[in-house]
Amino acid sequence: MSRSAFAKTREAIRILGFATAFALSAMIINALVMAVFLIVFGYPDGGEATFAGPGIEELSDQLVFRDGSYQLGDEAAETLERGHRWAMLIDAEGNVSWGLALPADIPSHYDMADVASFTRWYLEDYPVSTWVRDDGILVAGAPKGSVWKYTYNTNMNSILMTIGLVLALLVSNMVVAIAAARAYARKSWAERDHARREWIAAVSHDVRTPLAVALADADTLARDETLGTEQRLRAERVEGKVSEVASLVADLNVANQLSYAMEPVDATPVTLAPIIRSVAAEALNDDADGSHPIEVAVDDEAEQCQVKGDAALLRRMLANLVGNSVRHNTQGCTVRMALSKLPPRLFRRGRCLLVVEDDGRGLEADMLEALRRAPSDDLPEHGLGLVIVRRIAMACGGTVRFVEPAGGGTRCEITFALA
Repeated sequence: MSRSAFAKTREAIRILGFATAFALSAMIINALVMAVFLIVFGYPDGGEATFAGPGIEELSDQLVFRDGSYQLGDEAAETLERGHRWAMLIDAEGNVSWGLALPADIPSHYDMADVASFTRWYLEDYPVSTWVRDDGILVAGAPKGSVWKYTYNTNMNSILMTIGLVLALLVSNMVVAIAAARAYARKSWAERDHARREWIAAVSHDVRTPLAVALADADTLARDETLGTEQRLRAERVEGKVSEVASLVADLNVANQLSYAMEPVDATPVTLAPIIRSVAAEALNDDADGSHPIEVAVDDEAEQCQVKGDAALLRRMLANLVGNSVRHNTQGCTVRMALSKLPPRLFRRGRCLLVVEDDGRGLEADMLEALRRAPSDDLPEHGLGLVIVRRIAMACGGTVRFVEPAGGGTRCEITFALA
């Protein structure tokens, strides 16, 4: 089986599994909702049947003619009273020979057309049930609006409960469907990000060795005095471009390590002042022509400031900031690195402020705007180094602000909570 066919089969199995899980979850939720409805609302009329079908027959059985008058059994009379119902017996001449709790608007005499009408539908808007006896027609009525009776009859409470139940089931199924879809999407996104991280790690690992060889060869050619001046300049350009690619690969590795700012770093207390001076010294050593001087200012009270983070990542963050100033200001600029301790604030831990700025030409407006927006998981096409700066700072519990100084240049302010 080819890799694409295997992937499609695996995806189909996964979708089938999610659909099955959704169906089972929906069935369970529906059963629970129905149980809650029955527990909270109970059965209509306490589970007692209306006088339709066997009910009216039972009423007829308890209505007997004794000692010159009709008498209704206590059980049937209580049932009628509890349901606010009424009953009457119409004799062969159409007169009401017996009645119980009859409403005032119920007539006392009926002809054949009247009987034919109410035995199927309503009697004066009262839903009724009828039963034929030897001595007439027994009629049992319910309150107006309590029973919906056309092609079939049912209790109005049942209709309202059914509507509510359908709405509740609809909402619960929508919730389950959304939860299932979100779980599936999160799983797919996690697999996509995992694949992307693995791809970046593999490419970075494979590219690192050839870059090191190319950089070494370019450096050797640039120092070879047997070559002409033009050839040595070309070798220096190659060396510079290879160094840029190596820096980009290093940034990709950092982004991969941070897992797009979603995974915490292995944080330990780190003293910032030595890292600042170390990065400044490396930048001065690389500045052969002296066009990018470095100024370092660490306040006395900030000398021992420690933050929770990873020393290698913090070093990378500062190197990216200094390197960005150097790369974007080939005409030369002064880079300043400063560390100060911020005054304490009520109910907040102590903080320190790390500033890296230059007096160069500054960032482009669209890049500065992108750096001011909320962080996202997508890697930019340009300015990866500064994005990595922000992600490292966030991973170490800091906040970053890129500003454009009044005198021009670029200024990055990073605030850390003290360890």
